[in-house]
Order: sequence, then C-alpha cells, then structure tokens
Amino acid sequence: MQGSHGSAYGLKYQARSIAAQVADTENTRWLVGTLSLREDNEVHLIQLADNSADILCEGLYTHQNEIWDLAACPFDSQFFSTVYASGGDFGAAIWRIPERGQGGNRVIPLQNVVNLQGHTHKIKCTLWWPSGKHNQLVSIDAENLYLWDIETSLKTAQVHGFASAGELSHMASGCWDPHDVNHVATATDVSVQCWDLRSMNQTNKIEQAHMLQVRHLDFNPKKQHIMITAGDDSRIRIWDLKMPNIPLQELPGHQHWAYRVQYNPKYEELVLSSGTDSRVNLWHVALALSGDAKPRSPFGSPKGPSDSLLRAYTEQEDSVYGLAWSTRDPWVFASVSYDGRVMVDSVPQSVRKQLTSRR
Repeated sequence: MQGSHGSAYGLKYQARSIAAQVADTENTRWLVGTLSLREDNEVHLIQLADNSADILCEGLYTHQNEIWDLAACPFDSQFFSTVYASGGDFGAAIWRIPERGQGGNRVIPLQNVVNLQGHTHKIKCTLWWPSGKHNQLVSIDAENLYLWDIETSLKTAQVHGFASAGELSHMASGCWDPHDVNHVATATDVSVQCWDLRSMNQTNKIEQAHMLQVRHLDFNPKKQHIMITAGDDSRIRIWDLKMPNIPLQELPGHQHWAYRVQYNPKYEELVLSSGTDSRVNLWHVALALSGDAKPRSPFGSPKGPSDSLLRAYTEQEDSVYGLAWSTRDPWVFASVSYDGRVMVDSVPQSVRKQLTSRR
C-alpha cells in the first residue's frame, strides 16, 4: 500500500473483533467477527491483494452468536477461537475453517472443534500459546483465568490450571508473554496482574496502572519485562515490570477511552492504539531503559512528548475496538470500528525509511 489513504471493507453488521491470521505467512490476511444481536453473525476472512490496495473476501462463514473476541491459532491457519454471547448466555469455542468448495463467496458454516466449558462469569478473551505448535490456550473471564490443554484432533479441552483474581474483580483482557511462556498478564480493574502458569499464582502487579479501567495490554516483542497498557482514562502507558511504580512513558493521544494497543511484531519502536474517539494512532516509542522515565520523541529529535505521535488515522467514524498488525508485512495494519467498517492502512514511507536506515 503506497497511498496516503487506507482501503475500506464493509461488513453487514456491527463488529468489535479482528485478528491477523498469524499462521499464514504467505498472505496478508485477517479474520473479522460481527456482533449482530438479531441476525446470525459472520466471520470474514479478508486479504489485502498483492500489488494493489484491494481488500478481497477469501471466505465468509456463519457464527450464530455475537462475537466479542477473536484470536487466530499461531501454528495452523485453519483454527481460531471466539468469545461469544447471546442474551444472558456466554461462551468460548475453537473453530475450524472448512475447505473451500464451489460457490464463490457464499456463506458456509464453521466447524465447531470444542467448547471451553466451565466459566461462570462473562468471558473476555482467549490467548493462544504465543509461538510454535503447542496445544495450550488461556481463557479469561471477569474474575478467573483458565489454562486449557487442547487436542483439536480429538475435539477435547481439559482444564490444566485455574487462578482467580478475586471476587468482584473485573478482568478486561490479557496477554501472553512472548519471552516467558509461563507468564501471562491480565488487565484487572485499574491494575495489571502477572501470573505464573506453573503455579497459577500472581507473581507481580502494577497497582494503579491507570486511573480508570485498564482495557488492554501488550508485551514488547523484543525487550523482556517491557509492557504497554491502554485505559479508560484515555492514556497509553509503557512499563518496566521490574520497576512497576512509575511508567517509563505516557502517550496522551486519545480523547476518550483508549481501548486497544499493540506493538509492531518486527519494529518495537512502532505502536498502534485505538479508542472510542474513532482514532487509530501510530506512535514512536523508543525508550532509554536506564532509569530515565522521560518521554523520548521520534527518532531522537529534541521535541516535546506529544511528538511521539507519528500519525493519527481518522477514516473511521465509530469507536475502534479492534486492531491488528499484519503478520506478513510489518508496515500494514487493519482496524475495525463498531459500525462494521474495516480499514487497512500502512505506515508512512518517511517513517519506514528512517527506521530501516537505522538498522
């Protein structure tokens, strides 16, 4: 994508969930799930066409219930998980994408592999083992965290471990540490809790990561112990878990709830955030991790902290709840807004040149 404007793809229904199809390294693809209260919902497999800005629908699948979260399997592109709800009922399941037959883009049913049963509170998200082929998955509800052993070929899921954040807690999301597969962090009320999956005990905590609910968090893919969080106080904050009392950096770039934040998988300096102000922000977040908590501006320029914002993408017209970098192309990303509009955008050429020239 060379242009300054992104490409749009429209869904029939409202939506909150998008995930890169991380196991497919040959194509730039995402899975998007809809959130219709009255109609059967859909999962769209979309692809950015090579050498153009066209977004193609590569598969369209029925999913009866509202999709509140969607996560792609990291080792097999046929599998993904959803968190769903219908009225007062909720659940989570793993699905298999069926082989494409004749009929073009007709809607076809997904194949249910296994349901994750046992939650007694509303489920928030599922997390796949972060790298390599491994049949474990974490599911998180408002108060509890479950570690599952999954066997897709036998269509079984067994609870391997369980932890509770405490009664009346509100866990909103979680993230698996790519540097330590025994470590998961959760956004719990205004704090961040870290869990050891071997003992299922809490190992660390950022007591007041935000003034209001922590909505989302992500680990730095290159530096251990470094994490970024987004909260209802409209702030984006970067933390060193070895020094959890004060953030390393704060990015005040949203005008309402900051709902999603994600590191670029290849260039750790690049971060995306989105929120209920309909904005997607691209940040440069290079840090001096020597105890200096002062913000660093882009590419070492002696400017103020607000200059860490490289670009605000404002094509969306509703709250942006879903955000995902491409797995194949580190310069491309997609967002989905609540009104069902998917935008595929790219990092500006000037930023690409500066980052690649420094490596």
